[in-house]
Amino acid sequence: MKFSAKIVLLLYLSMVECKSQPSADQSYTAFTGATIIDGRGGEPIRDAVLVIRNGRIVSIGTKENVGVPAKASVVDASGKFIMPGIINAHGHVGDVQGIEGGHYSTQNIIDNLATYARYGITTVVSLGGDQSEAVPLRAVNDSSATQRARLFIAGEVITGETPAEAVAVIRKNAKMGVDWMKIRVDDNLGTSPKMTETVYRAVIKRSHELGYKIATHMYYLADAKKLLKAGSDFLAHSVRDLPVDEEFIQLIKAKNVGYCPTLTRELSTFVYGDTAAFFSDPYFLQEYDQATIEPLLDPASQKKVRGSRAAQMYEQQLPTAMANLKTLQDQGVPIVFGTDSGIPKRFMGYFEQLEMEMMAEAGLTPMQIIKSATKNAAEFMNLKDLGTLSKGHWADFLILDADPLADIRNVRKISGVYIGGEKVERKN
Repeated sequence: MKFSAKIVLLLYLSMVECKSQPSADQSYTAFTGATIIDGRGGEPIRDAVLVIRNGRIVSIGTKENVGVPAKASVVDASGKFIMPGIINAHGHVGDVQGIEGGHYSTQNIIDNLATYARYGITTVVSLGGDQSEAVPLRAVNDSSATQRARLFIAGEVITGETPAEAVAVIRKNAKMGVDWMKIRVDDNLGTSPKMTETVYRAVIKRSHELGYKIATHMYYLADAKKLLKAGSDFLAHSVRDLPVDEEFIQLIKAKNVGYCPTLTRELSTFVYGDTAAFFSDPYFLQEYDQATIEPLLDPASQKKVRGSRAAQMYEQQLPTAMANLKTLQDQGVPIVFGTDSGIPKRFMGYFEQLEMEMMAEAGLTPMQIIKSATKNAAEFMNLKDLGTLSKGHWADFLILDADPLADIRNVRKISGVYIGGEKVERKN
């Protein structure tokens, strides 16, 4: 790590440390009058009371069942809607500035996570590309003071032509102190070698021996079935080549493995063949300016995308991915929200909102989408004290001006983002 990066990190963590040590008599804060969607998938709590202290939820319920402490600071949230902060179970951080990769640094990780937070994403599981700079930034995961999303990491994506080569990457990641391991089993539409079953079985076995769960990048139905049989703990993308079949459905349910659709990942491969409609969306432009998107407006760049075989193939397979998502949801398979954002041209924060809208287009209800991005994401990614608005959990939540159960697009209508009970400063 460069000396300047060390300075940035030390200053940042020292500020967090000072702010995250509340005095013993710190007052309570009570949010009253809102309709609360707690993330579990049940009926909303109307005219609710949410009490927090020291960054955690003390009590939650109806005003008849939950009292407001005598000295509490009261926030009147009448007419508003409160839901848990969004968890992106498959994102990336630290590498991107604008639409360019190759900028990995401590400050860039902080900036990326702040962007996520301003869009209501309060936790990011970064599945690959994580370097040592990310490790100390997880210190605030156990803090009530942060202006950025909480971070969990998978380190380097595990590759290797032999079990020995792949296991060496596992050792490197374990030494760094990652939260997950990730493998890639994909031939990029037939253009590159794919990790063999012998290698990925060895990786899964060794990772489990060390106490780590394995997330898997995959594309094909046949590979997904083999990976489930081998013990993969998380399918980090949609099955995109074929409709899922009964064998796959029974396998993933029996193994209790989460399924992460990442529909916007497919969108990002072809949408820039023309001027993307969201480039004029005011919600997008809150964070991304004209200079950022200018290269994507270049006619030559757009023509190149239109002529790309990969872009054409991914566009053709997107309906299959969406149909598979609906089928699996209907069959009771646990859907876990994720986008694969944080890669160039996959815009952090905004793509999470777009993903929710695409999931709705696929046929999921707003409640199913919210549950995938809260309870399911926390449960299947092993994120302690996150995901639902429950007593003892971190007070990570959104206050919305409109009902997200009436229209998932209302998740955009953010009145406030809170992480550890602290309000995140957002751009107008």
